[in-house]
Amino acid sequence: MSLHLNLGFTDSRRLVLVLAGLGCIGVGFAMAQSRATRPMPRPPISRPTERPMERPSMRQDNPTASRPSVGSTQRSTVSRIVEPRPMARCTTAPNPEYWQHRDIMAEIQWMARRGSVTVQPVAEEIKALEGVAWFPAGWAAYGFCVPAGDSLKVSLEHPNRGWFRLLMVNKWGQMEQGMLQNALHTYEPVVTYTNPSKETRAVYVIVDDPGWMSSKETPFNLSITRSWEPGQKKVDDAVVVTGIWAKK
Repeated sequence: MSLHLNLGFTDSRRLVLVLAGLGCIGVGFAMAQSRATRPMPRPPISRPTERPMERPSMRQDNPTASRPSVGSTQRSTVSRIVEPRPMARCTTAPNPEYWQHRDIMAEIQWMARRGSVTVQPVAEEIKALEGVAWFPAGWAAYGFCVPAGDSLKVSLEHPNRGWFRLLMVNKWGQMEQGMLQNALHTYEPVVTYTNPSKETRAVYVIVDDPGWMSSKETPFNLSITRSWEPGQKKVDDAVVVTGIWAKK
């Protein structure tokens, strides 16, 4: 009786072990099958980063630099108004030798390389005006329009007019055909211009005051004589300013 029970227990134990083994096999098979049917994840594709081509015009080396807008011109170098710089004051009555060494045009060219030179336009109906030279530069500039074939005369009056001189130049600060200046030894500041062209021209008269004789109390006076009557010919009231000059 006891042997039968022992054999039964042994067989039952073997059966349990067999079933357990089959269960493990089934689980392993199922896991293997699920792994076989599950898609394997692909490794991420690492692509090299492509740097765009660097164009010189697109570089930001100078962020403050700006391009000219559409329709703009390349005359920005003369758009800035340059103030006349100080000049040494003449303390003795100027003589012809002094005037030869006082190169006022060099000052104007120095200004022209940095911007525009200020000029006061004079309308054609004005026959006389008072003025004061820039301080401490010692000079001032006025602009006039002269019709074709006509002439202009500008003279200066002052209690110390021997300390002054007048210069007449074109839009580039140079003398041209038709411009005349007085002889220096006469000490009479006067300039004249006759327009030889067939169109209205702009001319510029520089009042040179190296001794700083002009002031609000004692301004210089310019007398203006024209060969034409105001309003009879087509002349702009304001000077046609180009080149190195700019309206004040």
